[in-house]
Amino acid sequence: MQPKFEMHALKIFGVCAIVFAVQNLSHSFTELFLLDSSAILQRPWTLLTYMFLHANLQHFISNMFALLVFCLILEKVIGSENFLKVYFASGIISGFVGILFYDSLIGASGAIFGAMASLAILRPSLTVWISYVPMPMIIALFVWAASDMLGLFIPSNVANIGHLSGMFLGAAYTLAYLRDFMEKPRKGYRIRISEEVIRDWEKRYMR
Repeated sequence: MQPKFEMHALKIFGVCAIVFAVQNLSHSFTELFLLDSSAILQRPWTLLTYMFLHANLQHFISNMFALLVFCLILEKVIGSENFLKVYFASGIISGFVGILFYDSLIGASGAIFGAMASLAILRPSLTVWISYVPMPMIIALFVWAASDMLGLFIPSNVANIGHLSGMFLGAAYTLAYLRDFMEKPRKGYRIRISEEVIRDWEKRYMR
């Protein structure tokens, strides 16, 4: 049975776009809903709301591009309900781990990286482009992970630990609960010959 596809990834994009517009109209709006490590106990809902905020236009565009490309594909593969579980679980874990290392967090990156990790496991041969170089999705995942690991040692103003945490959760959740959606290995082409044909061939040529 084909999983239900309701394009929730597109709806998340719409919410993020509206929120980003509001952010540019009111600077206090961002402070109200960002994930602050010093206020997490008083404002636990920010583990969810921080995923809809973005720091600037470049941050917004890069995240939304990945959301529209990878998350829509993943949602089509596993269905909307499973997609929402992977997306928000990855984002929440990314935020929860991230505030152990950063003062505050905003952005959908952790949730998106979780979805990308899930897609890489389910569709490893899917071709993607990184810096104009085509490669299988599973290889791209390792490239992204290596880039974030490098960012742990080279200051990049990016929450690399949050990205890695989202990736780990997305991969772990997929291996635990979504294995049935994995790409089936292609079987070699097999030629089937009926017994009658074989017997006819023997009569003609094996006398």
